[in-house]
Amino acid sequence: MPAMAATDPAGDARSQAGQYHQFDVKGGALEDAMLQLARQAGAELYLTGEAFNGLYANPVQGRFSLEGALKQLLSGLPISFSLSGGPDRPVIHLQSATSAGTDDLHPTYVYGQRDGRSRDEKGYSDIYDQDISTVYAGKEQIERYKGAAPADVFKGMLNVYSGDARNSGALDPNVRGIQGPGRVPLTIDGTEQALTVYRGYMGANNRNYIDPNLIGSIKVIKGPNLERNVYSGVGGAVVVNTLSVDDILKEGEAFGGEFKIEGSNNSVSPKLPTLMTGQMPGADYQYIPINSYYDPSLYKHPRTSSSNDLLSSDDKAYRLALGTRQEHFDLMGAYAYREKGNHYAGKKKSSYYASGELVDGKWDYVPNLARIYKPGDEVPNSSSKMESWLAKATWKIDEGQRLEFGYRATDSLYGEILPSRISFFTPGSTYDAATYGVPQWPLSHVDSKAYNVEYKLNPEDNRWVDFYSNLWMTRTVSDTYSSGGVPNETTAQNPEFRNTAVANAKHDRAGLTVSNKLKLLDSLDLTLGGSYQHEKLSSGDSIYDPTTFSATRLFPRAGRREEQEYNFNFDWQPVSFARFTAGGRYSSYWSFDDFLKRQQRDTGVSTQVVPSGKELWYTTRKQLSQEEWRAVVDEKLQFAQMFWDMFGYSEAERQADKASIEASTPYVLDVDQKKHWAHDGKGKYQRSNNPCIAAAAAGEEIVTCSAALYSGAADAVDSEGNLVNQAVDTSARHRKDQGWVPNLSATFYTSENGRFYLRYSEAIRYPSMFESTVGFSASLTPWDLKPEHAHNYEVAYIHNLSGWWGSEQADVKLTYYHNTTNDVIERSPQLVFSNIEKQTTAGVELQGRYDNGGFFTDLSVAHVLKNEVCDENSAMQLDATGATPNCVDDGFIGGYLVGMAMPEWSANLGLGARFLDRRLEVGGRVIYYKGHDSKFHSNYSGNPMVSYYLNTPLSWDDIVTYDAYVNYKLTDDVSVELVGTNLTNLYYLDPLTRSAMPAPGRTLKIGLTANF
Repeated sequence: MPAMAATDPAGDARSQAGQYHQFDVKGGALEDAMLQLARQAGAELYLTGEAFNGLYANPVQGRFSLEGALKQLLSGLPISFSLSGGPDRPVIHLQSATSAGTDDLHPTYVYGQRDGRSRDEKGYSDIYDQDISTVYAGKEQIERYKGAAPADVFKGMLNVYSGDARNSGALDPNVRGIQGPGRVPLTIDGTEQALTVYRGYMGANNRNYIDPNLIGSIKVIKGPNLERNVYSGVGGAVVVNTLSVDDILKEGEAFGGEFKIEGSNNSVSPKLPTLMTGQMPGADYQYIPINSYYDPSLYKHPRTSSSNDLLSSDDKAYRLALGTRQEHFDLMGAYAYREKGNHYAGKKKSSYYASGELVDGKWDYVPNLARIYKPGDEVPNSSSKMESWLAKATWKIDEGQRLEFGYRATDSLYGEILPSRISFFTPGSTYDAATYGVPQWPLSHVDSKAYNVEYKLNPEDNRWVDFYSNLWMTRTVSDTYSSGGVPNETTAQNPEFRNTAVANAKHDRAGLTVSNKLKLLDSLDLTLGGSYQHEKLSSGDSIYDPTTFSATRLFPRAGRREEQEYNFNFDWQPVSFARFTAGGRYSSYWSFDDFLKRQQRDTGVSTQVVPSGKELWYTTRKQLSQEEWRAVVDEKLQFAQMFWDMFGYSEAERQADKASIEASTPYVLDVDQKKHWAHDGKGKYQRSNNPCIAAAAAGEEIVTCSAALYSGAADAVDSEGNLVNQAVDTSARHRKDQGWVPNLSATFYTSENGRFYLRYSEAIRYPSMFESTVGFSASLTPWDLKPEHAHNYEVAYIHNLSGWWGSEQADVKLTYYHNTTNDVIERSPQLVFSNIEKQTTAGVELQGRYDNGGFFTDLSVAHVLKNEVCDENSAMQLDATGATPNCVDDGFIGGYLVGMAMPEWSANLGLGARFLDRRLEVGGRVIYYKGHDSKFHSNYSGNPMVSYYLNTPLSWDDIVTYDAYVNYKLTDDVSVELVGTNLTNLYYLDPLTRSAMPAPGRTLKIGLTANF
């Protein structure tokens, strides 16, 4: 595997001569030594026939340019070489004196191109070779630990998570605490198809539907960046590549295939409910309205651990892939299928989830989870069935030019349920789980397709052209159980059963990515790039359709959006010990709400009554002097005198009443006040003009203070003549914005093996389709949203330890990051989209690896130093007295950010060993997440707005899971593998989950892979 390169191996042959790499080539047989050197330089190697038999190379150890290393290795040998190739693949041509001038060159090793293993070796090495923060998962790791849900592919990737892992059937990437539509774009072969889905009281999540059986590699880039051909957001990017012909065919093979079959236990086929759509309830039907949440047709008793058969076959998968590699074209095709039932939860250490305690005096789901979904039992709504097709065709037009066509289709059925509809009936309560069971909803369905055409032009002797383009399109049709209704709804007014739970969405995207890299000088490169994307969201649902209408059903979203960006990046290495990059990105967007346009056309209403502020009531308390107290008493006595005279009180009665009045009159005076509290003209409330705070600052004691929006018609005024409501034009229109951001870095080499880099990068994120249209989960603000603007600082030190303790590979990297995103688009406590002031995240990451050929290990540790969200308006909306601070941990009540908080500490440790000439490999990993308690109770103790039903984040206990595997090659083409996950059978909730669904317990998987 490649050692750490002192510079990025990308660059054409001219730059390779000047770039330096760390080499550790032991010498020996020439072909073997050349393979080592090519690996360590990230180069492609061409040899001539068998002309090198019997020749031995010189050792090369130390820091050299590629040209210098070749000269030393070949010194004294009758061998000549030349360098060519493009920026992503330097090419070494080697010829003996006897074969010089012949054309019998054959590729012996193509780094990162010839096969999937080389691609993955490069991906893992790029963690330490590139001057950005990345994590990587190759084909073997993904297939070994793909787990029970797509989100499991992120496990073991440092500071990378997926939201709502067990209740979505998709990936919702979270990188260093940054998550949401467009913040961490996920692309598959350069295509994107993310879709935002309603989660009821628990907000919304951004879904990327993907079949892990088609994935060849995953690279996560952390933080804003200008990586070539990568669409990056304010939090980074997730780059997924599907299988290629090089994953199927061995080097030199023209035809072949791969067949993979797997089976796992710890799952059981779901007991799907019967939909009663179109039927009438019987005379004895007792559950009208169905909003009691109990529907006997949906509730099932989960299977217990006694039904969890070690040899169950309710999780099975297979994949067949075929490919051919010819002189002028490559072809490959793959079919994948997996069907998995509901998983069983773990059994151990469930006490954290079973205490039944109130949290801050309120009911909370987490302490009751294991009392409802019991340890070891089936977890309903966690099944999946996935069928996928993949096809690729490459036309090799000539040596420097190729055209590739790609097609991908996935049909997915998976279990999901709105988080608020998961059973919360604890033992002894009405409809408790022990007696009535828990809900099992029907399955959601998603059909996604992707098409792309890649073109590459890289003439061998043209320093001005290294061109890439990718024209793509995705089409996604989803019918998910996420509309807000219920599968079998009936009312007294409309008793016929109807399914109001399914939400239909059709999301089409089309885009183009282009770039070109120019060699301006031997030490200076310039990369120019750009991308364009158009998306259209629509729905076949009608909110007025009586067959699906429900009071709890939310509007479907529909609209169009377009975004384009242009970027440039200079890469300059003026001296061998320093390297600098400087670039920038200009971007713009527009969006249009088609649903709102139709509604306004149909209703004729295009205005909205918007309050100019709030009506604020507060009570002040004054400590009275003796004279002031006597005046209050005298006023009361004067009023009492009328009653004494009217009813003829005696003098004794009058004196007694007088004494009672004096005794009951406190030496304090409470005065009720009512004031107008105006916002800043864009819906933002401030401390500076808050009457309560002003009164307190003036020395008055505030007893109570509350505020509420005005009601009434437009142009209404209050008692003081303040305009409290006004009509604002909210006509559907194109929303537009634009901006540019810089990206800078500097790298310094402290020794032959060590370097550190500093990066400063910015990114802009424009409002997504979700944030630009009317619909579920949050309302549009009548004022335009500003784009988010992220500022990211990163400092890292990397050291190449290859050769230490007999290692073939050994590296360590320590990184500090600090990211501040201004104008974060967030949901307010009143469930309206708005820009909050900023979110700041900071932390430290440690990554390291060691491999001596027989034993290997990797370790990564992350510590979150800060996750702070600041917004004066949100704080004042929550508490008009100003008691809530402007800056809180994780996020504010009602917002989405609070459900995206990462564990404060996390760690991954991998260990393994190879035996029997590498035919047997045994390994495992340990994954740790520190427990997380919802910050709501420390941020807003006693605030009445804290409840389970307003996107309140779920807590989790400390999580330590153990996985292990054994892989044995029966022959060079057939291998068998046994994998065990969660070996201690821990009962736990995944970090960042929005649904109270326990993760899978101990699971064993056996698989067979055959190449032919």
